[in-house]
Amino acid sequence: MDAELRAELMAEVDDAFAEAIRHLPMAQGRPDPARLPSEIVAILRTGDREAEGLGLRGRARTRVGINAEGGTLRIDRMIHGDLILRASDKVVALERPGQPIFEVQAVDDRSHLRLICELGDVN
Repeated sequence: MDAELRAELMAEVDDAFAEAIRHLPMAQGRPDPARLPSEIVAILRTGDREAEGLGLRGRARTRVGINAEGGTLRIDRMIHGDLILRASDKVVALERPGQPIFEVQAVDDRSHLRLICELGDVN
């Protein structure tokens, strides 16, 4: 696919589905002093993804001790290329009722287009 067409398509998808997200970097259960919190716009999908057939790196979404109802966060790397997300970081869905908080369970950084994070619910 042509790079210009790909960028245009991603922009259209983001315009339709992206929302404001606050990234809260964590280290050992506390705010990470080496990384500052930030606000980004990204695609957050939540709910039952078993029906959608999604799975990060082909792994099963249900694991012992992890609530599989979290979701996935897809971040445009062209816009947020310097953003570093790690497992245990938190993200807040700023535009959703109650501003739900999710914990980053895994990060897939293999794509040059999107940074994909598997999320779990925070109780």
